[in-house]
Amino acid sequence: MRKFITRSISAITMLAGIVALFIFGGYALAGVLLVISCIGFWELSKAFACKSVVPGGERVPLPAKKKIDYLDIIGLITIVLYYGVMVFARDPVYQFMVVVCFVIAILFVYVFRFPKVEIGRIADISFSFLYCPVMLSFIYMTRQSEPYGKYLIWMILIGSWGCDTFAYLIGSAFGKRKVFPVLSPNKSLAGCIGGILASGIIGGVYGYFYVTPGLAKMGIEIPYLYLVLAAISMVGGVIGMLGDLVASGIKRNKGFKDYAKLIPGHGGVMDRFDSMISTAPAIYVLSLLLILNNF
Repeated sequence: MRKFITRSISAITMLAGIVALFIFGGYALAGVLLVISCIGFWELSKAFACKSVVPGGERVPLPAKKKIDYLDIIGLITIVLYYGVMVFARDPVYQFMVVVCFVIAILFVYVFRFPKVEIGRIADISFSFLYCPVMLSFIYMTRQSEPYGKYLIWMILIGSWGCDTFAYLIGSAFGKRKVFPVLSPNKSLAGCIGGILASGIIGGVYGYFYVTPGLAKMGIEIPYLYLVLAAISMVGGVIGMLGDLVASGIKRNKGFKDYAKLIPGHGGVMDRFDSMISTAPAIYVLSLLLILNNF
């Protein structure tokens, strides 16, 4: 009971903070995303430093200490540069250039510190950088997409946490058939389907009662927008589940239970934001293809 209360308080606090950031956007949103990205990057770097274990084996706490190395430093510096360019330059080309510079920098480290630095470490640090910091940045880019950003940003929350919540509730009530028994034993077929459908319904209702009237006041009419948003929410739910499973897979490969103890009752950034990390770029790309470039 105590664990449930702690987890609930943390969840409510995080939700309130995210709602406030989504409403105001701008520098505040970018700044928080930068901090979360750096923490998530470090959590993944620590995770990959662990030795792999037999899938399905007993999970243990993640080792608390990891020595920071050149690649970690390059990664953290590049994250700051990436977000700075995203916020102030506002040009995806420059963001791509920062990513390319990151790749070149870590390849230099690999060559000049060979054989102390193995190619597996280069792959690990590349994934850590692209998966959390870069993919999370799509939250900011979605929010800043004018004139629809202040509406589309909520689709990320609906597609990730909305799907997660209803998947848990429906799975707890009706879930008997497990779909990923080794990777994620608690995930059921009923929960997965229910979560995806629920996110679609929420997205459609949100589009019909809030987005459509809001855009109408701006003189913007988009036919059947609520159906488009319902479809985007469902795809976001699927991709969000994928992100959750990827984060779980890393934990099971490495044999630990939580990425960190940062968030009471939840773990680390990668434990709580795993689905949102994957959902954000999916929502942005789909919105770009189906809404932003067409209306």
